[in-house]
Amino acid sequence: MVKVFDCPAVGLDRARLEVLTKRFQPDFAFWTTATPTLNDDLNLAGFIKKNVPAAVTGVFGTHVTALPEVALTNPSIDVVIRREPEQTIREICLQDPDDWEGIDGISFRDRETGRPRHNLDRALLRPEDIPSPAWRYLDITPYRLPLKGRPFLIVAPIRGCPYACNFCTAPLYYGKKLRKRPVRTIVDEIESNIKRFKVKDFFIWADTFTADRGYVKEFSREITTRGLKISWTCNSRVDTVDREMISLMKEAGLWMISFGLESGNNEVLEQTGKKITVEQSKVAVSIAHEFGIKTSGHFVLGLPGETEASMRDTLTLALDLPLDIAQFYAAAPFPGTSLYDLASKKGWIEPDFLFSQDHAAMDLPGLPGQRVDAFRRYAYRRFYGRPKAIRK
Repeated sequence: MVKVFDCPAVGLDRARLEVLTKRFQPDFAFWTTATPTLNDDLNLAGFIKKNVPAAVTGVFGTHVTALPEVALTNPSIDVVIRREPEQTIREICLQDPDDWEGIDGISFRDRETGRPRHNLDRALLRPEDIPSPAWRYLDITPYRLPLKGRPFLIVAPIRGCPYACNFCTAPLYYGKKLRKRPVRTIVDEIESNIKRFKVKDFFIWADTFTADRGYVKEFSREITTRGLKISWTCNSRVDTVDREMISLMKEAGLWMISFGLESGNNEVLEQTGKKITVEQSKVAVSIAHEFGIKTSGHFVLGLPGETEASMRDTLTLALDLPLDIAQFYAAAPFPGTSLYDLASKKGWIEPDFLFSQDHAAMDLPGLPGQRVDAFRRYAYRRFYGRPKAIRK
């Protein structure tokens, strides 16, 4: 038997989780971790062991994939699952801990020495073997689409990212090669979710759904051919869209698209390895706007090469574009990224700091983190304080 608890979604506090855990008495407990909440995430292991001492505890996520030994300093954590977890967790559950030496993709303590042991990396799943989410284990009622307030589900057609943005953990976790699940399988999944869960809104989740134009066109045509009346949103790069593709996506139900614009300064963009230009950002957002698709722009302040002037360039771009939503993040040098390596080498960060995109962690030459945070607050006020933004 399997149980899945999404504690934040349903407001499940530790007291209630304790009751449910004691009642269920799991043999295994696995949960995801993130850099900003890492300490709380890891400390959950002691909570689990207190209530179910015999349970095998395991964590996964980008931070522990990059630094598995950090997680294993917590004595209540038995195993770290590196990279995508599905097949690895399956094997952990089917094998005795004495046989973990043969499981790829995990880190654990050697039984004799107590030191961390890192098995070989696991081969990534083939596209056709990537499973659909088992939504049946969750009450999906709390999942409401931002702006619309309607129930929605996530569909993940693609894993992997071939791009080299220095601040992104996606290649670390899902690899650099695009693994595209068969389009028919994805649309079958959508159709099944419509019937079973009565939802018609979807987030087509991939780090860059539009990376392969042919795949997106095939997906859009399949939705249209089947006559599925759905509404969906996705993430995109500005250099991967064109009018023909946007038109097909709109016909298939696309209502909002999120672009990783990052900066309004081409020199900063060049240093990130993003390999886009400000002009491409203007063209992509304008095309989507022309088709009546809502646009969300994501900007990162405090990247290498950032200055007061380049931050103003970014805000100017955000204000000039016909964006419906703008998100301004602080650059976060997450472990496993080349930005983390650079920031560590240059002394821009403090060791063991838990980075978050809500707070600038790097003190760049001539641009302290406090100034980035102040400008980020200013950018939000300028963007959302305009009369047209207030009306929206």
